[in-house]
Amino acid sequence: MEDAILRRHIADYDRWRKSLDSQFAAFNLWLKEHFPNSAGARQVVQQARALLTEDQFTLVLVGEFSRGKTELINALLSHTYGKRLLPSRPGRTTMCPTEIFSDGGEQASLRLLPIETLATSTSLESFRRIPQKWVTHEFNAEDAEATRDALLRVAATKSVLPEEAARYGFDRNHLDGKGNLVEIPAWRFALLCLPHPLLAQGLRIIDTPGLNVLGNEPELTLSTLPSAQAVAFLLSADTGVSGTDLNMWETHLVPLRQHRGTAVMALLNKIDTTWDDPDEDPEQLLLQMRTQVGELLNLPPDGVVGVSAKKALLAHARRDPQLLRQSHFEEFETLLVQRLVEHRQKLSEHRSLHQALTLMADTRDLLKRRLNSSRAALTQLQRNKVSKDTQFAELAQLQKATQEQHRTCHHELLTLKSSQRMLARKRTALLAPISSQQLQLLINETSSTLHQRWTPLGLAKAIDSFMEGVDHQLANLESEVERANRVVDAIFERSTLKNVDVSAQYFNAGIFRLSLHGLHRQAAQLRRSPQLLLARRNRLTQRFITTLANEVGRLYNRLTAATDTWLEQALEPLKQHAQYHKHLLNRHMIKLTELKQKTHSKRTDLRALETEILRNDNALTALEELLGQSTAAPLPAAPAPRADNVTPLKAPASH
Repeated sequence: MEDAILRRHIADYDRWRKSLDSQFAAFNLWLKEHFPNSAGARQVVQQARALLTEDQFTLVLVGEFSRGKTELINALLSHTYGKRLLPSRPGRTTMCPTEIFSDGGEQASLRLLPIETLATSTSLESFRRIPQKWVTHEFNAEDAEATRDALLRVAATKSVLPEEAARYGFDRNHLDGKGNLVEIPAWRFALLCLPHPLLAQGLRIIDTPGLNVLGNEPELTLSTLPSAQAVAFLLSADTGVSGTDLNMWETHLVPLRQHRGTAVMALLNKIDTTWDDPDEDPEQLLLQMRTQVGELLNLPPDGVVGVSAKKALLAHARRDPQLLRQSHFEEFETLLVQRLVEHRQKLSEHRSLHQALTLMADTRDLLKRRLNSSRAALTQLQRNKVSKDTQFAELAQLQKATQEQHRTCHHELLTLKSSQRMLARKRTALLAPISSQQLQLLINETSSTLHQRWTPLGLAKAIDSFMEGVDHQLANLESEVERANRVVDAIFERSTLKNVDVSAQYFNAGIFRLSLHGLHRQAAQLRRSPQLLLARRNRLTQRFITTLANEVGRLYNRLTAATDTWLEQALEPLKQHAQYHKHLLNRHMIKLTELKQKTHSKRTDLRALETEILRNDNALTALEELLGQSTAAPLPAAPAPRADNVTPLKAPASH
């Protein structure tokens, strides 16, 4: 049976990232060997490598209980081993959000965050950095029983008084009763590390079970889902779209699609339940169901796919291609591949990769020009019937011209240092509007407003006022960015490096502001959810406000880091060009001086210059090979367009 579509493309994508990373690693070594004074350039390359290393393709599964999310994960991961990895049984197999990933090692482990942490205002992101707060279980992933026992812990519950459940933000109407007690999950979050090829190659899966759990953790909706490359909304073919399904869709996923631009698809699982009706054509019935779901959810026809995760899992185990086709699982994988191709294209256009590749190309071009100049000088000195006096005069002339170019480079570097200091002084004005003090003022004002009027209407007004204040701060930042970009424009205009797309060096704060607008609209939609509309001043509403403030804080932190990186690297193409040119001229000048001082034959005199040319030629050959590497790119699934194998050197830069 042919290799799974997703597995094949994830493997190709992983090879593309690793090949590009190897290309950058080789360029770093090249810089160390041929241009020791290249710390700034190596830093740019290292940043590009860090981006490639940290990159992951995240799939988030959203749906109510008993929609088959666990079996879908099993079907995705089963092609490697041909068996079910995660325990699946009727009812609730996952009670808390679970992140499934690989750390590249062979040890499987499960880390669980106790539900009691909901009583604090500490975010999930913060708890990730506090390992002692988690309960850890290591197990052997090759042992099916050990794996089952370990993972069944995720489904653990505990019985508590309704008052305690309310303190954690749970709505009793969505909890199972047990006498005077109610059942709540025992864990707030689970981190499942598995040694699996798909996961090791960059796939990460997050399972978010149930409306109550999703609504009780605003961080999932405001942070985790928007950062995913694909979100799959699971429905069940045997029940259709229930009221809770529709509530989850409208509260959490519609704002995600409309305001954050996240790719959301609907999966109609368990289509095998329609196969046994002799009076119905399963394929025609599936088409009707997909059309109905698409109209109800306002999704395009190709945004709804019917699958049978159970049969796909069985098909992988039996290596049965016909059953796999019946399960329509490859249609789901094709949608994921399209999202993967889109993610790869976005990554390939990232500013960090663009900067590193541009540095490689400019270094190559400069070395080629310097090499051509050296060869022309050597040809001139090698002419026959030239007296020794004439040759020495030509050497003196070449030395003088080289010294003049060297002085020009030196002067340009001094000017660039002055320009770099001038640009660095812009930092205070750039970051003043988004300082932690400014943000804290807005948070304090919002808290004061809510303290005076803690009602649904008061919550809405406080959120709007807070986000409008943040938007005003970003508008002020954009004004400062525009002035800073004009400074960069003037610096490049005065430089000797021509044919450069200066706009690629501009800082772009606009994408951060767009992200903020999406967050505002999503938060406005989320605070209309029944959980928050019915809530008063309890832990859930406090967690919602805290999460919103934390998201803005993270946005400010990313913006601050991006600003600092830009201030350091905006002039790097000019500095690298001038420094490397000066380095080559310095070596050339030394060789010319040696030639004048030697008293041996003309052939012996010129051999030093020939050696220098050979050295530069070898360096150029090595660099040409690096730039000429064709890295394998994942083949997109139709109807997605085919992506280029090599990232364009002048691709549009993203910040």
